[in-house]
Amino acid sequence: MTRLYLYAAIALVMALLIAGAVIERAHYGATRYAAGEMAGRDAVLADDARAAAQLQQQRAQLDQFSAVAGTALHSFLGKQLPAIEAQSHASVESIRTIYRDRPVPADQCARPAGVQAELDQAVDAANAAAASDVHL
Repeated sequence: MTRLYLYAAIALVMALLIAGAVIERAHYGATRYAAGEMAGRDAVLADDARAAAQLQQQRAQLDQFSAVAGTALHSFLGKQLPAIEAQSHASVESIRTIYRDRPVPADQCARPAGVQAELDQAVDAANAAAASDVHL
């Protein structure tokens, strides 16, 4: 499970980087124009260039983390999935073997009163809705 925690930590870092980029962008616009400051054209262009460079750097870091996490996750799952599938199949087979020759207790499989009527009404309503949606 320690590798799983590592992947979760990498995913959390990526999410925080994205959230930081969004917050920084919103903060930039709010502080620039909310106070009513009218900066010169060159100052605005320089600020935009700095903000774009910072966002590009964050995007590059995000791409790098994503590549590392993706590669590690694929290799981890490539090793673990066959074992998980084998274990799942073994569980299903053991359950099937246990209950194959035993009768099911009737009192545990009985529906409460009114359930079948509600199910039939739901089926009829779904069929009516589907029939009205059919366009020939």
